Amino acid sequence: MQRHSRNWLTPSALAVALLATAQGAQAAPEYSVQRTGPLCAAAQDPARYNTQYLSFFTALVQGQDDWLFRTRYDLRTDFGTTRYGWSQFRRLRDALKARGIELLVVYQPTRGLVNREKLTPEEKARFNYDLAKQNYLAALEQFRKAGIWTTDLSPLFDEKGVGTDYYFKADHHWTPAGADRTARLVAETLKDIPGFDDIPKKDFQSKVVGLLPKAGTLHKTAGQLCGTSYATQYVERYETEASGDGGDSLFGDESNPQVALVGTSNSGPAYNFAGFLQQHSGAEVLNVAVSGGGFDSALLQYMSSQEFHKHPPKVLIWEFATHYDMAQKSFYRQAVPLVNNGCEGRPLALKNKMTLRPGANEVLVNGRGSAPRDLRGGDYQVDLTFSDPAVHEAKATIWYLNGRRENVKLEQSDRTDTGGRYVFELRNDPDWADLNLLAVEIHGPQQMPQDLSVEVGVCARPGQGGNTLAAKAE
Repeated sequence: MQRHSRNWLTPSALAVALLATAQGAQAAPEYSVQRTGPLCAAAQDPARYNTQYLSFFTALVQGQDDWLFRTRYDLRTDFGTTRYGWSQFRRLRDALKARGIELLVVYQPTRGLVNREKLTPEEKARFNYDLAKQNYLAALEQFRKAGIWTTDLSPLFDEKGVGTDYYFKADHHWTPAGADRTARLVAETLKDIPGFDDIPKKDFQSKVVGLLPKAGTLHKTAGQLCGTSYATQYVERYETEASGDGGDSLFGDESNPQVALVGTSNSGPAYNFAGFLQQHSGAEVLNVAVSGGGFDSALLQYMSSQEFHKHPPKVLIWEFATHYDMAQKSFYRQAVPLVNNGCEGRPLALKNKMTLRPGANEVLVNGRGSAPRDLRGGDYQVDLTFSDPAVHEAKATIWYLNGRRENVKLEQSDRTDTGGRYVFELRNDPDWADLNLLAVEIHGPQQMPQDLSVEVGVCARPGQGGNTLAAKAE
């Protein structure tokens, strides 16, 4: 049974006690700590959260035993997305389903829903827990209506007397214990998915390998605003391994896991979520999560990879927090065509390869030297690859025959490796879908590598007729 790491590690004896139960652990440092007391007035003023980083913590409120909460994200009562967001999520799910891939969403609950008992009596009275729980469950039902598998994590809400906290006391990540409890429930959902029984299984065991220190992000922010300091929290760290004989033959270097995990830093190795999923489900899990990549980066990176297209998983688990915007048009315009590998293996209506210069570069023109083809925006997509995979930001301008244009920002987290490739659909809004493509311009990145080139193609979307005549390089 996992033990509880107390909120304040002021006595050195506590570090020794933790070390005694963690085989191979490194000793926690010894120090004494003065309690900081309630937050200062600055930390409670939303106007002080005036940078992109600080806005993520708007606004801190004091909990019990030096727990901190964010009013915007931890104590929110609204969940889900817009009607458009649900329709686009369903479109992505349908594209994956057509390739034989089931989508399972892990919709991470808020710290307020799970650790409400850590609020002060005053903040607990202000937080509408019942409304938050009702809306969270309603969002799960919307996922299911869209044909998306999702796990009900409400059995973890309002935890009391568990012994190990689900979240760190002042950090937005879950603890390994929280990851373990989540994985146990997600594994039960996995077992209900058709075809999961056919996936090879193996016994996995998780073990304590040391201590995980956490200088909480909420504590750091409070320190920045108030000039106070907090102790580092320590919890047990875990790793998971296949047990018994035959592990190498069943899950060796050449294995192709049939369950893949994309997500945020909560799915990173520090919290062992993927390992706990293996332990509780018996299936090998390919972990392609991206720490610091937000809602979309891990999924876009994975679907840009040859691994995804050569060895697609039977189940794709997507973990993300409730505060992310699930109605981002730019995301779905990239994600849906990537499911079928963009223009790879498809006839190209237009194509070109050229070396870029600073500023705007006209890389494609519809009808250069001949009559323009019928390239209706609602039927076509663009697939481009920069010669330098380190390019993570550029711009494109899409021109139409009637003179309208759209500026497209090509951007991925610098923590991802997409190989310099960007795929996106032309606009399919009611007043754009019937417009005929005229030209594509690529604007050289601000920090443009020497001799940077780009290869660009335009092809019909899957399921669309379009003009499938093969194109010659311009």
